[in-house]
Amino acid sequence: MPQRLIPVLLLTVLSTACSILPPPSPTALLHDFGPPPEQTSTAPCRLDLRVSALAWLDSGAIHYRYAGDTQLAAYRDHRWAAAPSALLTQRITALLAPADIDAPACRLDVHVTGFEQHFLANGDSEARLFARASLITQHDGKVIRETDFSVREPTATADVQGGIPALVGSADRLARALVGWLSAVESTQ
Repeated sequence: MPQRLIPVLLLTVLSTACSILPPPSPTALLHDFGPPPEQTSTAPCRLDLRVSALAWLDSGAIHYRYAGDTQLAAYRDHRWAAAPSALLTQRITALLAPADIDAPACRLDVHVTGFEQHFLANGDSEARLFARASLITQHDGKVIRETDFSVREPTATADVQGGIPALVGSADRLARALVGWLSAVESTQ
């Protein structure tokens, strides 16, 4: 083969390869929890809020699962704009007015163990959010109170367009439940 045909042959192969590659996938749509809610309560103490989640859950993926299935999946073209734990921290903080400067210091640990759209056997779906909250004294680390939360929010439609608003709704319900729980703690002290 003549030496001068090699560049022409390489150029032909490269241009053919480019035409058979799949088109680039579209950029995922980013979602957050929307505008913050109005403050509804004052924190019972100078609150150090720490929201955490399981590592796979906090990746930014929007998860779903089918009834009875052990496989968790994620929507390919939709993602959270930040880790769900960060978005939930913003939600809880927005609901609580800061405590008085003379109030005792405490820590609220919220650990999220589930946050997904769950497809039911009948074809409907719902958002599910599971978390454990612990209120802890700052000075000695003593657990004042702890409880588990389980929130289910029906979706308007059994797809990503129905799932995302329901997941946000479940986060809002959890945030309001945490504020109510903190208020109940304050009244028992």
